[in-house]
Amino acid sequence: MPRIAHLAGYVVALALLVTAATVGIRPAQALPRYAATYGQSCTLCHENPSGGGLRTLYASQYLIPEEIAARGWPTAEEDGYLGEHSPEISPNITVGVDLRTLSYQQEGGAGSSFAMQGDMYVNLQLSSTASAYVEQGFNSSGEVFGLLRNLPLDGHLKAGRFIPDYGWRFADHQMFTRRYLMSAAGSESPAFLYDSGFEVGASPGPLEFSASVLSGQQSHGDNYAGRALVRQEVGGLRLGAGGSVWRHNDPEGYKRAVGGFWYASAGPITWLGEYDETNRPDGTDNAWRLGNLMAQELTINWARGWDGRFTYSFQDPNRAEKTGSRHRYGAGAAYMPRPYFALQLMGNYWDLEEGADVVGSSYYEAELMIHFFY
Repeated sequence: MPRIAHLAGYVVALALLVTAATVGIRPAQALPRYAATYGQSCTLCHENPSGGGLRTLYASQYLIPEEIAARGWPTAEEDGYLGEHSPEISPNITVGVDLRTLSYQQEGGAGSSFAMQGDMYVNLQLSSTASAYVEQGFNSSGEVFGLLRNLPLDGHLKAGRFIPDYGWRFADHQMFTRRYLMSAAGSESPAFLYDSGFEVGASPGPLEFSASVLSGQQSHGDNYAGRALVRQEVGGLRLGAGGSVWRHNDPEGYKRAVGGFWYASAGPITWLGEYDETNRPDGTDNAWRLGNLMAQELTINWARGWDGRFTYSFQDPNRAEKTGSRHRYGAGAAYMPRPYFALQLMGNYWDLEEGADVVGSSYYEAELMIHFFY
């Protein structure tokens, strides 16, 4: 059954890709999947080389108001005009914020709302090449690091506390390659993924790679991570493929994830995918459990500010035995009316095969995400 699920996931994604092609080709728009859409590094839009967090001035003052949002900041002729907007407090200090609230309603009456993200950012530019980055989130979570840029081969050095660079850093924490990556039971928050250490990276031409040495339970270097991605453009088609590895040591023992990820983008269509193999200890008999994860996301930019979104995720926590599996199919739309506010409405179907590692029955779910940012 898991193999059939994998095949079904690919068929669904390919079918959506073919269907989307009939919509018509529009000029490439700046989507949340900036790296794939533009064929560029995450540093195009984020101060963090790994992506996520505080947006660059280029993203906040040009890409978002001029290309992504349906309308830009209010002008002097419009109601709500407050003057020119800039996240710069001074030439050396930049601030930002991400506030995401998720509401969901499941089949059968279960439902709730919770603060999915509440992060404030401060970036102190110490020199033309050095900066100090501070992110404050819920429960003292957040990335805090020093960063050196413009090293040889367009490289960087990062030291502090951060989420290691691995696969795709989906903003949707419910995507299985994030929710179940280091926890077979899953986690609603990525807070447990933070680690301390240092990271080096470089982007020579179409190749970008990073390597991290991280703290461990027993000794320094017990944890590590590595990621590499190659980009290529063929005509109007932007392609990318890469691989990553992560060894994570915690009180339960060491856990390892290794996998591949890819993208394809043309005109208004962007397809991201990731497939991982997980290795975790089982506390009952000290045996190892090999599992599989998959996540795919296909978006179609219908018009400026409007995107259709289709997702598929799969988890088999123990592929050697029938201990259950999860599939999640999603379809919906995202709308960004202004450069500081976004909505996302999704309908999801959770297809559960019950077993020792998976409890519950299949159900439908509707979710609404409200996002304020700066």
